Amino acid sequence: MNRHLGQGRPAEATAIRLPRALSIGAHLLQQAGWSGPVRAYELDDARSWSANGEDGVHLARWADRVGLLVMGNGPTRVGTDGALRPDPQAEEIDSGIATALASGDVDGFFPNLDADLARELGVSGRSPWQLLDGADEDLATHRLLYAETVDGVSCFVATWSP
Repeated sequence: MNRHLGQGRPAEATAIRLPRALSIGAHLLQQAGWSGPVRAYELDDARSWSANGEDGVHLARWADRVGLLVMGNGPTRVGTDGALRPDPQAEEIDSGIATALASGDVDGFFPNLDADLARELGVSGRSPWQLLDGADEDLATHRLLYAETVDGVSCFVATWSP
């Protein structure tokens, strides 16, 4: 499902019932003191790379300067501290996500991340990261700030900038 949740400021966005990732994103924008316009989207995990990538291209062209806060998690079956049994494929995907976010080489990893396997391993970031891939035309600086497993779920924080 793709839902365009409107345009407004983060404080206004929290007044409506948002999905968890979008609520967290609105909270992060508030904490950062963001006062500019906000458009929020929820992406279905089953979307194709081409649909996600095309949306990323369009989002990047909305204005002369666009910032994207992309929310999603990696596999939920990593390490031994989670509720689900670890899966060796999850470790492999976890490593690929970290490498792609750190290096900016998303073209080699995210377009090929299988939707069924991602769903099986609990990866909710597949579609958002593919959207980011489409928007990544002129982003030359890539930094992976955080890559940890928390309760069996892979979590990442990265920045990309011109």
